[in-house]
Amino acid sequence: MSMIGTATNSSPYLAAPAAATIENGKNHFVTLGENGVSLATEGAAAAGILLPDTEDKVAAGESVTVQIKDRTLVQVGAAVTAGDPLASDANGCAVKAAAEKFIVGYAMESATAADQIIHIQITKSGFVPKAG
Repeated sequence: MSMIGTATNSSPYLAAPAAATIENGKNHFVTLGENGVSLATEGAAAAGILLPDTEDKVAAGESVTVQIKDRTLVQVGAAVTAGDPLASDANGCAVKAAAEKFIVGYAMESATAADQIIHIQITKSGFVPKAG
């Protein structure tokens, strides 16, 4: 794993190997673990989002670039409204964050259906508190 940019780690990008084969992962949330990057699961504490130029199929061990901060594009798994806190669904797509799910960022625009691509401001705001 290496940071792309200065030694002070101010880069918004992280290069790391894919932990396993990733298919159709561009604009999806990912987590970072001991073996590399994996598509995020529902509510997971995602490290960032795979870039739009990510190959359709990435083999385990191949390098991928993850945007870990600032504004970028993300694929939604359901309709969202501008300003919604966003979390990962089971497929690494953005959905409105619910209780006990990790807020990866905030929707900068609305989407009316799943599979649309929208702008997100990555904030990594922690987990939504449990209701009640």
